[in-house]
Amino acid sequence: MTPENAPVLIFLCPFVVALLLPVLRFDKRLAYYGAVVALAASAGLSYWGLTLVQNGTAISHFMGGWLAPYGIEWYLDSLSALMAFLVTSIALIVVFATGETVEREIGTVRIPYYTIALLHLSGLLGMILTRDFFNFFVFLEVASLTAYALVATGDNVRGNMASLRYLFIGTLGASFYLLGVGYLYAGTGTLNMTDMAARLPGFIGSRTAFLGILFIFLGLAVKMGLFPFHGWLPDSYAHASDSASALLAPLTTKVIIYSFIRIFFSVFQVSVIEQFSLDTVLLVVGAIAVIAGSFLAFVQTNFKRMLAYSTISHIGLIMLGIGLLEKTAFLGAVLHILNQAVMKAGLFLIAAAAAHRHGIRDILDFTRLRARMPWTLAAFILIALSMIGAPPLFGFFSKWYILLGAIKTGQHWVAVLVVGSSLLTALYFFRVLERIFFTSPPVSETVAEAPWRLLACTGLISIALFVFGLLAPKIFTWGLITLIPKGL
Repeated sequence: MTPENAPVLIFLCPFVVALLLPVLRFDKRLAYYGAVVALAASAGLSYWGLTLVQNGTAISHFMGGWLAPYGIEWYLDSLSALMAFLVTSIALIVVFATGETVEREIGTVRIPYYTIALLHLSGLLGMILTRDFFNFFVFLEVASLTAYALVATGDNVRGNMASLRYLFIGTLGASFYLLGVGYLYAGTGTLNMTDMAARLPGFIGSRTAFLGILFIFLGLAVKMGLFPFHGWLPDSYAHASDSASALLAPLTTKVIIYSFIRIFFSVFQVSVIEQFSLDTVLLVVGAIAVIAGSFLAFVQTNFKRMLAYSTISHIGLIMLGIGLLEKTAFLGAVLHILNQAVMKAGLFLIAAAAAHRHGIRDILDFTRLRARMPWTLAAFILIALSMIGAPPLFGFFSKWYILLGAIKTGQHWVAVLVVGSSLLTALYFFRVLERIFFTSPPVSETVAEAPWRLLACTGLISIALFVFGLLAPKIFTWGLITLIPKGL
């Protein structure tokens, strides 16, 4: 096992097990344990890869020995290794935690469920690790098709309709992306990202380049659920099964945002972003998303639907950090991607625990958590405070760095909006907490905590947010050296 093989090995662990699971049908429990082992191995390899590139070096692997631009390049640097470790770690926690939930929701089709889940994660890892535009599209479609299937595991008609809507809108986004790649290939004659970055300056002022960049931007905006292209997201998260939404919500949109950063900052680069005024577009659209997503979250009664609109709002906040084109704000945006993945995993696991044990899905019923699930409630409070941005939790520092970047660039309206985003997040989370603590539960309530795996994993996530908050300055210093793209 050589360092050069690290990118491929990270991908192969879940992918190979996904192919084997349908063959091993004699014991359905093997599907769960196989998925956990595969993700644990992939997470371990991702951590190994992160240690190999943590000083700013990079690893390239050329499939079949064909060098770029003719062959497909797999690429591992600090940012991709960090994202791979995030995806595999969160997926491991979620899959391990939701074993009983899957058994209750999915029943006898657990092997197809875990097969699809592992294929989805393989697609996400492929998107993170590839350095080829068309290969990225292949993995984008693998992740998307399996995501549609995971959404369809939800509540009958509404889950199926949400999956169908996701399919229609997601296909439109994929088509935009592929059309953009076609325009850029016509102008540069290459699909390798590094090679295209070198050839772009020769034709960047042409209409072909403009259309290529525009369509790729639109395609990724649809896929990440960036306002106003978010129509697929609320129903998909709300109506998917609890185990599926806990897997999809923390990771899928975050990998698309990473892909946006990778393509627009390492291929098109900052000068092109400024030339086409994409930074202004990101600031305007991000600001609208922060406000609209927060207010839509506030009026929801379904807890998972509230979390879905919260995701839309925080995607907008990440776009604000990216659109400022400033080092501190950019790193704050990257940290907020990590932050959101961890927090959303915890919150959707809490939603799964409440539904699994007591059938609680509506915010109006959350008052029952106070007596029935005190430890789950404690984890919820800690994660909610991190979502709001209370120090010293990790959620505070990612917002703080975006705020500092806004002040450094003189974009004071963005700084006000970052502070406002915390107040708006507090608005809808305090609404839930008010329901829990200021509404009397039924007298007959008795303690019935979440299954131990769910409880342990939500507790682990809440503790991790506190620990990451304490380590945030060190993470920021490391990121400032290794994660900032050239030209920023």
